[in-house]
Amino acid sequence: MYQELQSKVTEEKPSYNREEIQWLLEHLGDPSPEIRDDLVFTSLARGIQEELFTQEQFHFISETIISDEGVEKEIDKIGLSTLDRSFRALIYANLLSADANQQSIFYQRLKADIRYILLDQGLHYLLKEKDTTGFSSQYGWVHAFAHGADLLTEVVCHPDLPNNKVHEGLNILGQVFKRISIRFTDDEDWRLARVLYEPILQGKIEQEQVASWIKTLDFPIEERGDFYKFSNLRSCLLEVYIQLDQRDFLQDELKEAIQSFQY
Repeated sequence: MYQELQSKVTEEKPSYNREEIQWLLEHLGDPSPEIRDDLVFTSLARGIQEELFTQEQFHFISETIISDEGVEKEIDKIGLSTLDRSFRALIYANLLSADANQQSIFYQRLKADIRYILLDQGLHYLLKEKDTTGFSSQYGWVHAFAHGADLLTEVVCHPDLPNNKVHEGLNILGQVFKRISIRFTDDEDWRLARVLYEPILQGKIEQEQVASWIKTLDFPIEERGDFYKFSNLRSCLLEVYIQLDQRDFLQDELKEAIQSFQY
C-alpha cells in the first residue's frame, strides 16, 4: 500500500479508493516523518484542498477523524499520542477550511453534527494539550501547538462560529499563553498570531475589540517562567502588528495597544 500511495504523490490528479484513505488515516500519527509528513499528511491535505476526493470520501474522512475522541485522544499522554493528536488537528483545519470556502466543492458539506464537533474540539484543544515539543530528534516535527494554532485559526474564522465564540477564542488564546511557561522556539507564537490577525482580515472581529482584549491582559513577572509567558505573547502580538501593518490594515487603537503591552 505504501508504494502505491507514494507513487500518487507525484501524479497530477490521483484518485483514491476507500482502502487507501483508510490506510492514510490509520498512519496519521506514524512515527516516521517520511510516512507521516511526506506521504500521509501531504496526500490528505492535497486531496481536500485540490478536491481530489469525492463528496463521499470527504464525509468518510470527517467521520473517521473525529472517532475515538478526535484531537482529545489520550490527551494526557505525550510522544506517539501527541503525533496523532497534532496531525488530526491539521486535518480538522483542512476540513473546516474547505467547508468554509465558497469556491470549494466541499463548501458547507460537513454534516452539522460533525461540524459542531470540529469547531468545539478545535476551540478548546490547546487548553488541554500539554506537549510543547516542536521538533523531535526521534519523530521529526511534532508541533502540536503550531498545528493547534492553525486549527484554532480556522475555527475562529469559520462563518458558522457565533460571534460570542470568536471572543471566547480570544480568551482561550490568552489562557494558552498563561499556561505555557517555556519559551516557544519553533514559531508557535507566530502561528498563534494568526488566531488574531486572520479573523481581523476576514472581518470576523474588529480591531478595537482585539485592542480592548490586549488591555485586559496581565502578565506579572515573578519568576523565570512568567517572563517566558510574557515573551511568547509579546512575540505573538508583534507578528500581528507586522502582518497587519504590511497590508496597511493596522488601525491606531490596535497599534497603540500592541506598542503599550508590557510587564
